[in-house]
Amino acid sequence: MTEPKNVEDSVAGRIRRAYAHMPAAQRSFADFVLKHPVDAARMSIHAAVREVKVSVATANRFARSVGFSGYAEFRDELIRSFDTVFEPVRRLERNVSGSSSAAEIMRGSIADDLDNLSRTVTGLSEQDCRKALHLILNARNICVLGFDSAAHLGALLAWELDRVRGNVRSVENLGGGMGAARHLFRFDRSDLAIAIAFPRYIKDTVELARFAVSRGVPLLALTDGHRSPLASIADVSLFAVSERRFASTSNAAVLALIEALAAAVAQKSKNSVKAANEFAAFAFPWMETDQIGSGVLKTPRKRQTDTRSR
Repeated sequence: MTEPKNVEDSVAGRIRRAYAHMPAAQRSFADFVLKHPVDAARMSIHAAVREVKVSVATANRFARSVGFSGYAEFRDELIRSFDTVFEPVRRLERNVSGSSSAAEIMRGSIADDLDNLSRTVTGLSEQDCRKALHLILNARNICVLGFDSAAHLGALLAWELDRVRGNVRSVENLGGGMGAARHLFRFDRSDLAIAIAFPRYIKDTVELARFAVSRGVPLLALTDGHRSPLASIADVSLFAVSERRFASTSNAAVLALIEALAAAVAQKSKNSVKAANEFAAFAFPWMETDQIGSGVLKTPRKRQTDTRSR
């Protein structure tokens, strides 16, 4: 069986496409798989049909209706689809059982990040970086999409870009997924969506990105590689290596990529210096200065020479 190329080729995508043509018993089985995919992946065919109260023959017909040779192949693919979800758990189990000290664990984590950063730098494509900058600098409005830890990374990217070029919003300051969808509804090909997703990929990010693309909005993806569900739909993808032994994703290389992208935009923007000067002048009253005249820092007095006889 070939590897799924996109979300619609996944097990859930196949089921949803075939659902309307299924008999009632197969729909019941489909409902169970869609609602409890992890349980379905863990169960044998006999345990699954007992749970749904259908026959083994129905389970096999269901599997064939969604493009598999039988239930065994369907279940194998369902299990494989959870690799990115459960691999961090397996890694954690392997490492937690070790006898490493706290310092060794911390050094190991930092070493992982240094390796991720090195591989991220090596993997950057001149052509893709140039395309990404062109999209950002020429977009009328930009919406940054990301959930979970990517929501905070997206908010930082939006803040960095907004300082240079304006009209940049993120999911975090749009009130979540529905607010972002409402915002994207007004976008067209003159705007830009930037989606951030790393294993484990959040479904809302992918669905909002697909919604933007369906409306003709250009999409820039910040993700981990060509197997990412964003890579196949994005106009341009920038990849950051995000592997980590003790978690699903390391944010260090992702953050470095975001800051590098923001730095490149600032360097290439015609308005960056003007915008920085205007902001500095505006923000000065709120900034901590050297406190001259406040009594905190004062010019030291000159030392007086004691002229009295010794």
